[in-house]
Amino acid sequence: MDILTAVTAAGLLLIAVGISGRRYSPLTILAGLGVLGVSIVGRLVYGGGLFEVGVELFRDAGLALLVAAVWLVIRKPHPGAKPFFFLGLLALLLSGVLYLAGRTVGLLVQEEMASVLVELGPDDEIDEIGTALQRFGAVAEQAFPTVDLSADEDLAQVYLVHVAADAVRELVAVLRADGENVDFAEINTEVALPPIVAGGTTAGAARRYLENDPRVGEQWALEAIHGHEMHSMLQELQPVRKARVAILDTGVDGSHEDLADVMSTSGLTDVHGHGTHCAGIAGAVTNNGLGIASLNWEGRFIELLAFEALGDAGRGSLEQIAQAIIDATQAEADIISMSLGAMAPVRPRVLQTAIAFAQRNNVIVAASAGNSNEDAADHFPSNIDGVIAVAAVDHSLEKAEFSNTVGSLSRPIAAPGVDILSSYPDNDYKPLNGTSMATPAVTGLLGVMRSLRPDLAAADAYDILHETGTAVDATPLVGRVVNAEAAIEALLTR
Repeated sequence: MDILTAVTAAGLLLIAVGISGRRYSPLTILAGLGVLGVSIVGRLVYGGGLFEVGVELFRDAGLALLVAAVWLVIRKPHPGAKPFFFLGLLALLLSGVLYLAGRTVGLLVQEEMASVLVELGPDDEIDEIGTALQRFGAVAEQAFPTVDLSADEDLAQVYLVHVAADAVRELVAVLRADGENVDFAEINTEVALPPIVAGGTTAGAARRYLENDPRVGEQWALEAIHGHEMHSMLQELQPVRKARVAILDTGVDGSHEDLADVMSTSGLTDVHGHGTHCAGIAGAVTNNGLGIASLNWEGRFIELLAFEALGDAGRGSLEQIAQAIIDATQAEADIISMSLGAMAPVRPRVLQTAIAFAQRNNVIVAASAGNSNEDAADHFPSNIDGVIAVAAVDHSLEKAEFSNTVGSLSRPIAAPGVDILSSYPDNDYKPLNGTSMATPAVTGLLGVMRSLRPDLAAADAYDILHETGTAVDATPLVGRVVNAEAAIEALLTR
């Protein structure tokens, strides 16, 4: 019982008083009806979902009708006492039935939920914000339990707080005001891939290719980035070790004919397809007589890892993406490839923290610039410090019409992103468009570089890409276009 129940009882009691005197009192009855109206409006505003409101209204009415019936009996025997009494019992019965049905079915009483990412200070405990969480009926769990304070005192103190969606912004405001215990609080927003845009393929001029992959002639991008020349160099080179390139995406079809031999784990799946396409660009086995070619000559230079930062529908939360970055880092990835992102006026703190964790562990991070034809300065994670931001160029090495620009960022680079043929689930191959396709071309090259020089630092790796890249008309907007042959030559002579 709460104050609105008491208000309802008061209203019905006024009505009982109005009808129990020697003469009816219209003013008293009207006053009672007014009080009832206030109670009903209050319940509708503050009672929660419609189902919960129904349960509470029937309960309020039942209790109030019983109180009114008792008043009529005490005042004097009145014909209205019995109807009030039976109506009260009926209302309570309906309230109980609805409540039990709701608890049984479950969905009838579920609220729409949201979540908040909260980082506490290194010496703070979750109980210190317990009062605020209780106020909003929120429940907290450690966001990244595999990270302890010795590994990263920021990530170790991040909690995922679940709360009703209609209260999430108010909760964030309250938590941000707690400067003593809370370092940051942000809504765990969702990131979604843009709709996949299919491209086309155009067979290259009739020629003999070094690679025996049957569809290499449809891969114009290899010629644009001097990939064939790089393959010729790699025939004579041996990697120090295989570099580990992590694809953070929708998963990867690990049984694909052109990927199975370079995947680090088995049993991988990809319902969406985006992750498998990116994986093929980054590291499909080249010169194996199957499908397509990547920069991974004979599969000797790159090992692919897959982490599901996005779900089957191509959507994922900030917490999911950060967890994938952490998992890739703890799996000792050399390169993290993220063909994902979204626009936001403020860089998500949790992604900045996760990427900083990766960088401190010597991981090179690259991310797609985005496909909105805007400045990537407002698109994460490509705009986060230290991330190599990848824009897309077309067949003419002009900025792809959809590509965001990266000239305002500290580590801009470009690669082909139009009509890019690559692997797709169930041993299929498809051409797609996007900065998503440009990014794994860059991370595949970075992987080969790390395989030859495992100690190559991220800053030095980017410097090589930039210094050896091909300057084009759009370079001020998208950076230089990677030149794989020149990059390997520069790496070997440094």
